[in-house]
Parts: sequence; structure tokens; C-alpha cells
Amino acid sequence: MSLRDIAEKTKPKSKRKGRKLSSNESRRIRAYGHRAERDLVKKLRAKGFKAVRVPVSAPSSEPLPDVFATKGGCILAFEVKSTRSDRIYFKQEQVKKLVEFLSMFEVYDKKKAVLAGKFPYKWIFKIADKIDSYVISDNEESSELENS
Repeated sequence: MSLRDIAEKTKPKSKRKGRKLSSNESRRIRAYGHRAERDLVKKLRAKGFKAVRVPVSAPSSEPLPDVFATKGGCILAFEVKSTRSDRIYFKQEQVKKLVEFLSMFEVYDKKKAVLAGKFPYKWIFKIADKIDSYVISDNEESSELENS
């Protein structure tokens, strides 16, 4: 048995399932998500919100949302995902970061952690009431953000 064989056996298994993506594929997927974030900012501004995209190039331990918006006494923090399939999964850690981000803004009366899913031809928004994992499917009703 060679040292290489021993190293392979002791190497920790990756948590990721499925095939590895090429650099071009991962770049294309990120660009698809960035376009969705920019599209959401435009939609929020059209509704009268002051909105900004927070471009974070790598996963961070800092509690930063993808997009946040304010209007009156309300602040919204968004985790944005885009897909061509029929479901989007949001991990508990992502929701926790939104809640931690919102806790810094004590001056706002209303604070909402919003999960935004962009499917082909429509957006679905879900208010995250508690820190948990969430799934959004393209056939469910969207939460109303107008009254926030």
C-alpha cells in the first residue's frame, strides 16, 4: 500500500453530493444568481423601496443578505436564489444570517427576513418566521410584501 492510498483513505469525504462543476459552469450559475439579485433590486425600487444588492464574492461568516431594502419604518433582508427547476432550498444557516443582520437595525419598527425564489417567469417570496430550513416550490403562493 502506497502513501497515496493511505492519504486517500484518511481524506475527509466531501459533504457535496453529485458531480463536480467545472469553473465555467460554476461561474455561469453565479452569474444567473447575480442577475436575479439585480432584477429584484429594480423591482423593489419600482415599488418605492430604497434597495441595494450586497455583492459578496464568497460565502462569509458575516451576516450579510444578498439584497436589503427599506421603506418607511420597515427593513427587509433578502436571501435570493434563482433556478430553472421547480424547487429552491434555503439552509438554516442562511436564514440565521438574515435574522442576525436584521437584529443590528434597532431603529426600524418592522424587520422581515425574506426568502426570494426566482423561477422562470415568476418570483415567489416567503417570510422566514423562524430560523429553520425552507423549501420554496414554483406552485405555491407568494407572501405579500406590499403590506410590510
